[in-house]
Amino acid sequence: MSWHILPAELHLAIVHILPQNDTRALSLTSWSAHDICLPAIFANVILPDSVSLLAFARHVPPRYGPYVRSLAISTKGPDDLSDPILAILTTCTRLSVLSLSLASPITPEKLVPAFASLRHVHTFQIGSSTTEDVSPVSERLVVALAASLPSLSHLTLNRITRSAIHIDPCDIPFNVPVVTNDFDVPPHPRFGSHLSLPNLLRIPSLRSLEILDTWLGCDSKIDARASSSLQNLVLTGSMYSSESQSESLACSTWLHACPSLHSFHLGSALAPLPHPSSPPRVSHVHINASRIPVDDLSSTLDALASCHVQSISIAYGKESHSLADISPFKSPPDDDFTRQCALDDLQDWSAVLDAWVPGRSQEAWSSLSHIDVSFAQDIAASWDF
Repeated sequence: MSWHILPAELHLAIVHILPQNDTRALSLTSWSAHDICLPAIFANVILPDSVSLLAFARHVPPRYGPYVRSLAISTKGPDDLSDPILAILTTCTRLSVLSLSLASPITPEKLVPAFASLRHVHTFQIGSSTTEDVSPVSERLVVALAASLPSLSHLTLNRITRSAIHIDPCDIPFNVPVVTNDFDVPPHPRFGSHLSLPNLLRIPSLRSLEILDTWLGCDSKIDARASSSLQNLVLTGSMYSSESQSESLACSTWLHACPSLHSFHLGSALAPLPHPSSPPRVSHVHINASRIPVDDLSSTLDALASCHVQSISIAYGKESHSLADISPFKSPPDDDFTRQCALDDLQDWSAVLDAWVPGRSQEAWSSLSHIDVSFAQDIAASWDF
């Protein structure tokens, strides 16, 4: 049967299930097939470097922009690439998912106003693709961009550098990089110059926030509890281990700034706050055993007391790459050594929990129904209450 005599509905259905390479090949067979395939070809655009970014901005007709639903941009090099990024974003009027991995300077005065026109973007990821001391991504830039997106609901930050504008110099550890030249970030229409990371909790549409490999030790006071509408929070802490105590207190402060969370994923230990506010409600807590030492489990659980936690999971890494469709098990270890390490870890974590369970406060943990520790498909333990 000839392609040309098939109804348009069938054409669209075929294109919808074709792999990307086959879609591109089909688009070259005729002008009609080309027009039908264009939305699928440009629906998910990945620009992995500055060369592809510049080529896309120069050679892809602006009329193709509305086809782009997901856009991932990576930059590298000394050149400011704000203009090509701005040119692409201006044409992507139906964009819903945006990812920026930055290793080049950009001009905030150009990008921040443009983000206000991205009315359909609900998922935004931004971070540094290199080390913080080489090409830092300022928290002020991140907050200004995120707060400018009218429909933002899911935000992921990776390796964001704190700003000297918002931190007391006496509170900055010597080994933590800090941005000192981000005065060019324009004031936000609603937030003004208050562009530190905790102000993300003031974004009314935000439901999911992931802060990865970012120093949080300066966030000992957060004034956003009344306006926070978060449902899912992920805090992995940073690589600055010498600041673990201050980060533990800061992560607890972030937790107490959220009145009610569906899930709270931890890559940093918690510490009980000296003067806690009324405790938040947290349905599920996931503890990343590859980043939190087993010796810190007791203090973390103490900090979670009275948070109405219903279930706790402990595993290597995050439960999943997203906060939905959680997979409870890691794949089986590929060698005997790895398997033995997982068995040893299970024994250590189980010993701490076996000691904690009978001594926990029944009143504080009255909502807890299940604890699951899973380091592989057949290396797991659970407690039901």
